Amino acid sequence: MINKVSIAGSGNVAMHIAPALIAAGVKVVSIYSRNLQHASSLAALAGAIPVDQISLFDDNAELLLIALPDKVIPEFASQLKQNGNFHGIVAHTCGSQPLSVLSDLFDKAGVFYPLQSFSRFSQPDIKEVPFCIEASNNELALNLSELAGRISGNVRFLDSQQRAIVHLAAVFACNFSNHMYALSADILEKEGIKADILQPLIRETANRLGDLHPGMLQTGPAVRGDFQTIDSHLKLLEEFPELKPVYMQISDSIAGWESRSKIRIIKT
Repeated sequence: MINKVSIAGSGNVAMHIAPALIAAGVKVVSIYSRNLQHASSLAALAGAIPVDQISLFDDNAELLLIALPDKVIPEFASQLKQNGNFHGIVAHTCGSQPLSVLSDLFDKAGVFYPLQSFSRFSQPDIKEVPFCIEASNNELALNLSELAGRISGNVRFLDSQQRAIVHLAAVFACNFSNHMYALSADILEKEGIKADILQPLIRETANRLGDLHPGMLQTGPAVRGDFQTIDSHLKLLEEFPELKPVYMQISDSIAGWESRSKIRIIKT
């Protein structure tokens, strides 16, 4: 069992995972950040030692979790290999980086990816967050999955290609949909209407997702072929010309999915 963990990173992912690990009885040994003040803030909450140099990681930790921005992980891993004194398991929490960015450098390498959008504005229930596990051998994978199972009831084994696909899908489901919320808020606020009028609709849209494919739950003028309403929307968007092509492309995508779905039903 993994009982001592160090964390590289003091951002949103680290700020949510560290307390969950502590609540599960795991000792967080050290927190790393290039900004020692940032490391100190999280380390104080976790009862850990803040460090701003890779060489200062405590080798008593059985696992080093790299919870850094995706693009800096390869460079950090290379520096850890060259300058660090850490000999435990090295795992990153990233969806887009493959296992190989670590396994090419370390014998004991893994992925400990929580599929969730973490921010300082929200507190998702970590017990419901899917943790995607991958490792350089089966024993390490089991060790990481056991650790994940102590903080979440949703642990899955995914390889790097599968995880990349999940990350891509998550961008559509989360980042793109949130951007749609932002655009809708802009449209409303220009007319002096508070965006909170949409919150019950947004919650219902998310809450009704279940065993059915989300496409089967699609509503709106595009899925109905209601061109009169679509035309009226496009006229209203004259004040937002940059949004007209967005509206049309998404409407075309909805209509196209509906057509392809009907073809699939006929074929089956």
